[in-house]
Amino acid sequence: MPCAPLPSPLARITLRAVSAPTLQKMIDALMRKMQGRHPRLFQNLERLDAASICFEPSDVPHRFLLTFGRDGNSFVVMDSKQDACDARIKGKLDTLLNMLEGRIDGDKLFFSRDIEISGNTAAVVALRNTLDREEIDLLDDVASLFGPFKSPVREAVLLADCIARHIRDRRGIMK
Repeated sequence: MPCAPLPSPLARITLRAVSAPTLQKMIDALMRKMQGRHPRLFQNLERLDAASICFEPSDVPHRFLLTFGRDGNSFVVMDSKQDACDARIKGKLDTLLNMLEGRIDGDKLFFSRDIEISGNTAAVVALRNTLDREEIDLLDDVASLFGPFKSPVREAVLLADCIARHIRDRRGIMK
């Protein structure tokens, strides 16, 4: 099955509509699934020096904290009061997702100012190098949560994205 990106408009809508506690449950399920699908990634993250990186998508209401190192890995929705982390990466959701999946080079994004990095850049570089060694297909990972319905869910998501893009493009023509 060809690797297609997780449609960021659909992800954005979901992230805007879902409460933080519900989103955390979804993330926990996805992280468990990804640990089974990408064990080497999680082993390599545990070999890194302990660090926490805050991901701040500029176009959704949630921020996320990735913690990795010898004490284990976690990915959590940050609450509004939580602010402590070793580094921050800010950018649009689709940019961050494409960077995670290795579709866009993080250095290029940084120098073009599509992402903003602050804090412990060594931790960010270590994370990027670890992610670069793994093939991640978020759409496939998310669809795998649906077990035997993985393929139909994947196709439904891609179809919904195609229809949404078509509607958006048609609106552009009509303006």
